[in-house]
Formats: sequence, structure tokens, C-alpha cells
Amino acid sequence: MPQPVFTDVEKSRIRHHTGYPEVMAAASIQYGLPKPAQLAFMIELAMDNIMPVAAPRVRDILQALDDLEQQMIDAQPYLIADKLEELTLAGSGGSQSLVTERLENEYRRWAGRLADIFGVPLYPFSKRFASGAGQKAGNIPVR
Repeated sequence: MPQPVFTDVEKSRIRHHTGYPEVMAAASIQYGLPKPAQLAFMIELAMDNIMPVAAPRVRDILQALDDLEQQMIDAQPYLIADKLEELTLAGSGGSQSLVTERLENEYRRWAGRLADIFGVPLYPFSKRFASGAGQKAGNIPVR
């Protein structure tokens, strides 16, 4: 039996950055609908069948995503104001912080690249990738 390419921690990071839930799979119905974890088999199978030569690229992208996520966390203190002269509080004029918006866009771009390596869509039910009307989460339009 071949050795796994990724550790459990790396698999957790892959799930996290592609929006897949980190819960035990359960084949059941919840409130009359299939549980969202139904799509998790795609990423799990892809992680188990990745070509070993692609692993370093996956790890590089994971690091980039970790770094972007940390930059978003570090940017939180700057969300309070949009401009200093005649202080304008963030959100009071309907604008979003340009820095965090750019970081979010960059994050989504790198997450898409990670999903592409595995040949899976970003998890379509993840709020992380549904940022407005007309947006797509993977190949599924989100309202």
C-alpha cells in the first residue's frame, strides 16, 4: 500500500482553504436535503490520489493561502476607518476596506488554483467563496 502524500494536518489545511467541511462524512438527509458533506468525497479522493510530484506545489499554495489569511487577520485593526482626515468610519459610506477586499480576492484566486490541482470545485456551500450576487463558488452560481 503506498504511503500517503499528505499528513492529516496538511489534509485539514487543504479542506480549510477549499471550503470543504471538516466533519466526519455521514450519508444522510438533514431537513429533507442531502447533508452538505456529500461533496466531501471529491476532495478526499483527490488528496489520496494526488501525484507525488504535485505535492510541493500544493504545499507552496497552502503556505500562500496561510499567509494571505494571516494578512487578513492582521488587517483587522485598520477596518475601523476609511480615511484619517475628517475621520470616516469604515462602512459608513458604503465602502469596504480596499486592502481586505484585495486580500480576499487574492485568497479566492489562490484557493481556486489549489482546487484546480485536485480537479475539484471549491466547496459550493462555503460562505468564504460566496461574496455577492452573481458570484460563483466553484462551478455553481451563488445567489
